[in-house]
Amino acid sequence: MKWKQTLQILAMIIVFGTGLRLYNLDNNSFVSDEFLDMNSSYGYAQTGEWRAWDFNFGKASKVNQNVARDERATIYKWQVAQLFHILSPTETNARLVSVLWGAVSLVVIFWSAFVFTKRREIGLIASFLFAVSLSGIIFDRTLRMYTMFLPMYLLTSTFAFLALEKAYTGKMKVLRSLWEKFGMNICYAVLAGIFLVLSLLTHQLAGTFVFFIGAYLAVRAFQEFTYGKGLHSKYFILFAIGTLALIIVATFFPKFFRSYAAGLIFFDNNYGYVKYILREYYHPLLGVILLSFGSWWLVKRENLSKESLWLTLSLLAPLAMAIWLWRRNMGAQYIYFAESFAVILTAIGIFGIWMLIREKFALTTKIQLLVVLGFLLLLTPNFGYFLEKNNTYHETSSGDNPNYRKVFAYFKKNHLASDVLVTRNMRNYYFADAKVPVYDLGDEISRTKLSQGEVEKLMAEYKTGWIILSDNDYDYVAKGMKEYFAKNLTLVSNDQVRGAIDVYTWGR
Repeated sequence: MKWKQTLQILAMIIVFGTGLRLYNLDNNSFVSDEFLDMNSSYGYAQTGEWRAWDFNFGKASKVNQNVARDERATIYKWQVAQLFHILSPTETNARLVSVLWGAVSLVVIFWSAFVFTKRREIGLIASFLFAVSLSGIIFDRTLRMYTMFLPMYLLTSTFAFLALEKAYTGKMKVLRSLWEKFGMNICYAVLAGIFLVLSLLTHQLAGTFVFFIGAYLAVRAFQEFTYGKGLHSKYFILFAIGTLALIIVATFFPKFFRSYAAGLIFFDNNYGYVKYILREYYHPLLGVILLSFGSWWLVKRENLSKESLWLTLSLLAPLAMAIWLWRRNMGAQYIYFAESFAVILTAIGIFGIWMLIREKFALTTKIQLLVVLGFLLLLTPNFGYFLEKNNTYHETSSGDNPNYRKVFAYFKKNHLASDVLVTRNMRNYYFADAKVPVYDLGDEISRTKLSQGEVEKLMAEYKTGWIILSDNDYDYVAKGMKEYFAKNLTLVSNDQVRGAIDVYTWGR
């Protein structure tokens, strides 16, 4: 396959994958942290400062400020804010930046797969798999920084591999000398450093790269030792330097060190992360087979043992940390950045099986080869997700996420001037211009919970009111309050109020 054909096919994959991400982009309402990114992005667009915007009153919020939260992932949210200078703040427009980064990811995955395998076919297969990836489509249709984090981290990893393993062949004597003496390609090392900084600015989980690179250096140092090279290999030296650097940082810059170490715990058991990786496949066992076979194929048939080790550890190191070390609520978004390596290994596995079938049955014509490849590509992904009753393109009241758009539309239509609203104030995008006083439930760092005393105090102060709670909101409500609500308030029953959400009123 010539480069012209390769790029033409890649262009078609990009168009197809981007179309899947753009289609019906505003179908599902904002959920979870999408509200936070919407508020802070629009607040920055309006004020030039990272302050959450209160759509309820049409001004920068005074009661919903959280500097750490508002300034998180500003490198991503800045792009969203710039978009709001020319486009209205709708769900579709807010999510366009994520769609764009999804398209970038398709290119980066192709390029990285080509770098690691030297085969354009594998790059195209990997790009196609990500184009139809369940997680890829879901996250690229969401207003969150994870869609930018994936390609930034993958570029960091790819350039770091090239820095360690690809010899400098340029004309600059200094750079050639550095490679010959230290085994380091400085050009790629600089690029790896740049993208590591961009990754860190996007999400703190980029710190996982330190542990991964440590694991790779340790394994390679051990291999070199068993080959009789002793402790003089560049891998051992770099591992020792890295370990010393961590000790120095922990000793002399404890605050910076704790900002990352605080996210670790020894030992947790979040095995559900394995499920998130394997949900991409028609069957989990098929995923395990393709991932394992892809790693094996690179070593045994392509003679690319370093590339195989790098890709395999790139997937397993973050996965192991997610299961046993991360101090955070388990969620698919946190392991998403590592799925790019699973996609590449899967593409290698498919390519390897394709080649074995070609050899076994002596396939020679293009049509025969394309039919077999097409079958493998249709068999692998979890296309069943898109046929489910609830998915990223269609969500009913039985779905996991409430349709906040409909719920708050019902509230705005029926609320009175005497009302108070009890909910998480970050959702004010959907009750914009209501100018209703809000009792904010707070967030995951709140130390107090909504109690019976607080509710009775509000009922005494306000003649009428609403309490709107999703399933997750009950984490911020005192025990026994659900029974109290059912006994003393009116539960709203309406077609617009369905799913994992409860709406109560009083005084009506």
